[in-house]
Amino acid sequence: MSYRKIFWGVMLVLIGTLFILKNVGVIFFDWVTIWRLWPLILILWGISLIPVKDYLKLIFSVAAIGLSILLVNRYDKTGYYSFGFRDHGPHIEWDDSRDYNDDDVSQEMFQPLDSALTRVELKLEAAAGDFRINQDQPEDKLLTFEKHGNVGNYSMTSRDEDSTRFIDLKIKESNVRIKNRGNRVKIGLNPNPVWNFDLDIGAASVDFDLSPYKVEKLKLDGGAASMKIKLGDLSDLTNVKIDAGAASIDIRIPEGAGAEIDTDTALTSRNFKGFDKVKNGLYRTPGFDNASKKIYIEIDAAVSSLNIERY
Repeated sequence: MSYRKIFWGVMLVLIGTLFILKNVGVIFFDWVTIWRLWPLILILWGISLIPVKDYLKLIFSVAAIGLSILLVNRYDKTGYYSFGFRDHGPHIEWDDSRDYNDDDVSQEMFQPLDSALTRVELKLEAAAGDFRINQDQPEDKLLTFEKHGNVGNYSMTSRDEDSTRFIDLKIKESNVRIKNRGNRVKIGLNPNPVWNFDLDIGAASVDFDLSPYKVEKLKLDGGAASMKIKLGDLSDLTNVKIDAGAASIDIRIPEGAGAEIDTDTALTSRNFKGFDKVKNGLYRTPGFDNASKKIYIEIDAAVSSLNIERY
């Protein structure tokens, strides 16, 4: 039997097993960990071209995979190659506390409120977990962050440019972890500034009620994710862009706002209640051209479920 059939057959079985264990909560790994291993594809390809016997190719391949995983885990734990890069800008906050046991670990961080700020750009690398908006936001805080679970800690960095604050939230560790107890995150937002969001949510569950906030831009990049988004009409113009695969997407928009949906989908179910079809892939609410508040939604999805309705 050839090396190619043996190796890729074993690889498919291992990958499928990992995802089953992840889905039932036995282990945890995030999408960034897998992405870090992309050079391994070049190594395995190179091994397949070496003019040696198949059993030697298989030994070399297994050794390369094992060494790559060990190096990624080692760098994450020692900090040489982690998510917690520190940006020594004018506004920086991070929490260096780490706990690798199986108990729930709590982490709290915040950004102070500055009355001179009119806009906030929030970038979040969510990995896996459950993410929600905390409506009980203290008035003297710009942003609050609260996490429970044993899936690593997060780093938070920020910088100011004129009247805009740029905030980066990233998970520090991305190791496979036994006895996963989840990653539950609540984020509180101050309603005064205009908010722009760039969310890399991986395989997470996101339930964001953004109706009390002035949202100018919302970008969601997700894999096998569950997305529930509720938008308001406090901004004259809101742009939403979603790129997802195997996702469940549920968006609610206010009756008082005009909305346009531009979709590029494959093997995806669609339910756009209250929208008229303009042409293939393009939908609008009645009276869209004359609406004073407008929401533009662009969705690129495959093997997903789309539900967009008005409230």
